[in-house]
Amino acid sequence: MFPSPFPEYINFFCSDLATPPVFPLLPEEKKFLSTLGSTKRQAEFSLGRNCAHQALAKFKLESEPILRNAETREPCWPKSVRGSITHSGEFAAAAVGLANDVAGIGIDLENLARDVDFNISRHVCVETELEWLKNLSPELAKRGLRIIFSAKESIFKCLFPISQTYLYFKDATITINEDNSDFSFILSKACSGITKVGFQHKGRFTIKDNMLLTSIYL
Repeated sequence: MFPSPFPEYINFFCSDLATPPVFPLLPEEKKFLSTLGSTKRQAEFSLGRNCAHQALAKFKLESEPILRNAETREPCWPKSVRGSITHSGEFAAAAVGLANDVAGIGIDLENLARDVDFNISRHVCVETELEWLKNLSPELAKRGLRIIFSAKESIFKCLFPISQTYLYFKDATITINEDNSDFSFILSKACSGITKVGFQHKGRFTIKDNMLLTSIYL
């Protein structure tokens, strides 16, 4: 569905519920699947792991089970790998790279057709982001808010596994560059051992068929 937004040393795979999985769930994953209480969560977990195994296949690690940390709910990757999984509705994606090549990866999928209360901007956005949104038409402002929200999700997914520092929405300030389909951000909170206050970096966003993908890597 989406082309890879990453360099060659990071493998990306995106799929949907209608596509038969290439790799079946591993026994450990099936056991975990049985603990999930709803068919929706089971479908999301299964599709996300299918994408993860497809992405890991490049590094011949597709037979490694990808379970979930019970406390933080993050995927448990092999020690030699950095990765990220995301799902939204009928779609999921995974991106992985070797720890020797990449320090962290973050991806997030959002369904733009799903209605979201614009008032959440007060909880998601810092003042400069709110000012930027105010200058847009209502439709573009909704779109911009979704990109900001998704970008901050990707930032957290990239940095948390390697820092174990919780970032909240207002700990990052996003600037969107529509012409280049990318965004820059600055952190107002340090991530232990990784970034300092004022750390700046860039990510990308792609919109296709009403689905939004944001991505970053370090």
